[in-house]
Amino acid sequence: MIPMKPNWQDSPKRSHTEVIEELLEPANAKIIDVGCGAGQITRTLTEMGAEVIGIDPGKRQLERARAAETVGNEIYIEGTAEDLPFEDEAMDIILFFNSFHHVPRKEFTRAIKESQRVLRPGGKLFFTEPIAEGPQFELSRLINDETEIRALAYESILSLPNKGFRAILEVMYITETRHKNFERFRFNSTSINPARERIFEKHNIEIRERFENFSTKDHGYFVFQHPIRGNLFERL
Repeated sequence: MIPMKPNWQDSPKRSHTEVIEELLEPANAKIIDVGCGAGQITRTLTEMGAEVIGIDPGKRQLERARAAETVGNEIYIEGTAEDLPFEDEAMDIILFFNSFHHVPRKEFTRAIKESQRVLRPGGKLFFTEPIAEGPQFELSRLINDETEIRALAYESILSLPNKGFRAILEVMYITETRHKNFERFRFNSTSINPARERIFEKHNIEIRERFENFSTKDHGYFVFQHPIRGNLFERL
């Protein structure tokens, strides 16, 4: 697979739901949503007819996921990508939704091996990863500049054809992140990592300025364009 040079301005606007439904065909599939966070994608996949387990190492995020209204039989468990608590060849699909770059970099290879172990032959492994460009990135980089780790994660993703997978396709699209206000953005960011509270306290004025300057307004929301790269693989 030849890496795509990010050119997010030319990419189509699509929702995550559209892309996932089109590429994964999740109905009736057994799926792991790795790094599920507050469970939004877990619930979306469940609504599509899948049997979904959301897994996350963060207790605070899992509390939010479990507090949300269930839409079906989705469940949430504590765990990590590098030590998946599932039997061999048990799953049809594994999804890393904007989460692979949060795996400790020294564990990238182990996380891929675990996915290969848990997926059945012919199962799908799908990564969506944010590109380190665009308004959402410019807003967030003062809080957590992920330029380097996103590049390293992408490099590891591109190595999958040498690790028991066949590359199917790479897709780039633009989604939009919406925040009701600055306080809600801050809450969501610190829920992922409570240590960020200190960053907000130290750089509050500058972060607020970026929140205003990099957003557009739509029906009372602050909207940030967010370029995404998706990579789909099949387990051999």
